[in-house]
Amino acid sequence: MTKIIGITGGIGSGKSTLSNFLEKNGYPVHDSDKVVSMMYKKPNKNFLEFIKKNGLNEAIKKNKINKKIVANRIFNDKKLKKSFEKYIHKEVGLQRECFISKNIQIKKKTIFLDVPLLLENRLDKQFDIILCILSKKTNREQRILKKKKFSKEILGKIFKNQTTDKQRRARSNIIIYNNKTKKDFIYSAQKALMAFLK
Repeated sequence: MTKIIGITGGIGSGKSTLSNFLEKNGYPVHDSDKVVSMMYKKPNKNFLEFIKKNGLNEAIKKNKINKKIVANRIFNDKKLKKSFEKYIHKEVGLQRECFISKNIQIKKKTIFLDVPLLLENRLDKQFDIILCILSKKTNREQRILKKKKFSKEILGKIFKNQTTDKQRRARSNIIIYNNKTKKDFIYSAQKALMAFLK
C-alpha cells in the first residue's frame, strides 16, 4: 500500500529544500509550486484566456505571464484573488490526482506531495500523514526577500492569508523545525521520517 505524505508549511519555511532533498534520494515528489510556476512560464491557451478575461492583459508578454504583476493585482482585489485561486487549485489538484494514481499503480511504497496551502484548503483527508515545516517568521521573510520573488508589502499580505503555526501544529502528524542551518534542517527531517522511509 502506498503511503501518501503531504508536506506543508508557511511561505519560506523550507518545503522546496526538503522536496529537492527527497527527490535527489529517489523518492517520488509532486511539487505544487513547480506546477504553478510552469503554468506561468508556459501557459496554455485556456490560462491565457483566463488572464485576459480578468483584465490582466499587461501581465502577458510573448505568451509568458509576469507573476509579479498578477500578484500585485490579486492581493489588492479579493474577488480577483478568489477567482485565480479557484482556477489554479483546480489545475494543480488534477495533476496531483494523476501523480497519486500513477504511483499507486506502480506500487510505490512512499510518495510525497509538497502542498503549500494544504491546511488552508482543507486537503487533510487526501493524505495519510501531514508533515509540517515550522520556521520563525523573521527567518522565512529573510529567505523570501533574498530570492527577490516578492516585495515586503506583498509578502506581508501572503503571511496574513496563511494559517497560524498553532493551527499547523494541531493538524499535522510530523513537525520539523527549520531555524538553523540547511544541514541541521535536513538532519531533523531525516530523523523525523526515519520510521516512514524504511
